[in-house]
Amino acid sequence: MGMTKIPQLQVINYILNTKDSSLISLNNLTDEYFSEYKDEFNFIKNHLDTYGRVCDVETFFSNFDVERLVVNESPEYLIKSLFDDYNTRKIVKVVNQIKPDLISGNVDDAVNKIKTTVENMSQGVSLQCVDILKDTRRYDDYIERTRDFGKYYISTGFPELDQIVGGFDREEELATIVARTNYGKSWILLKCAVAACKQGLNVGIYSGEMSERKVGYRIDTLISHISNGALTHGNESVQVQYQKYIENLSNMFSGSMKVLTPNMVNGPVTVNTLRLFIEKEHLDILFVDQLSLLEDQRKGYTPVEKMSNISKDLKLLQVLKRVPIISVCQQNRQASENGVDTTLIAQSDRIGQDSTMILFLEKKDDIMKLHLVKSRDSENGKVITYHTDINTGNFVYIPDAKDGIKGQPTIQQESFDYERPLPEDDYF
Repeated sequence: MGMTKIPQLQVINYILNTKDSSLISLNNLTDEYFSEYKDEFNFIKNHLDTYGRVCDVETFFSNFDVERLVVNESPEYLIKSLFDDYNTRKIVKVVNQIKPDLISGNVDDAVNKIKTTVENMSQGVSLQCVDILKDTRRYDDYIERTRDFGKYYISTGFPELDQIVGGFDREEELATIVARTNYGKSWILLKCAVAACKQGLNVGIYSGEMSERKVGYRIDTLISHISNGALTHGNESVQVQYQKYIENLSNMFSGSMKVLTPNMVNGPVTVNTLRLFIEKEHLDILFVDQLSLLEDQRKGYTPVEKMSNISKDLKLLQVLKRVPIISVCQQNRQASENGVDTTLIAQSDRIGQDSTMILFLEKKDDIMKLHLVKSRDSENGKVITYHTDINTGNFVYIPDAKDGIKGQPTIQQESFDYERPLPEDDYF
């Protein structure tokens, strides 16, 4: 039996033996994945579509003379093997296609065809459930959290918010920051990114609008509190201070901060691009600025459909890669009689459904309020207020009886010691 036939035949036999059609539906399987058994697969698929269930083994084998197998491999292994087989055939096909390009000297065209094929390789998923009455491993997880909280959560960069939500969940967070234009969404996002980098994490930032240079200036301001206006406009009065900061920057953090912009990508930036970003740079957390600047890889027709597709794909990416994803999106212009809620998210309420945490920003003059509209693991409806100076990256917490936070105001450092790494108490 050829190697190509083995995974295809195993999957067919597994579906027949277990009556489990989830491999088909979860992975949108078509006969393209079954080059050696197209008719056999289509028979199973048509029976499923017509009668709502997988056909009996006897029904199938009375119509086809193929080998009957006992399959003991896990669904994860089977679907990975099937997709590996499918992707290998795609690579072989493109290699044959680029031979004329290589012969004629069009190396760039050949390379681009291979890159496009690799970027669009299929990734399989399988469905596995757990009996929580028998599987009590979560108790061990609970004990581990009591001993090493930082292993499971990432600080948001706002101590008062951390007290409520605990931070960003390291494996199960899809958080969204929502506000109107020029309210400071990107600043909040980058402040969260700095906090993650300070914890020694490999941080990824996709900036759909700002260049890496401007992102860098904002990061510099958030760390050093040097005037952002002075940095972006080239004010000589901060040169000595800025030079001292830059010379010591690489020694301040044990983590990394990788920035990706559209100019660095050959083609449209989609959720699949973000997946490659996570994989290539081994990211521990991803920040996306902003959702409306991503392309819909499913090619939806309306803005609402496109944003809904992006949200669903981003949720799937987070689940598959188990990396927290924090993004920003626009608030629509419609006023809400019920105050701040998820209906104010522009273009798609799907974002509100998929997000595990939603923060709405409200800003008037220098007063910024963070509305915790949705949080899966804490109480919703909390409001945290800050006096802000965006130009210097300073946030002063304003205690309020309604926010449930106890303690004194937290004032970010306005001066910075460039000669030493940041200890915990200096930033959080």
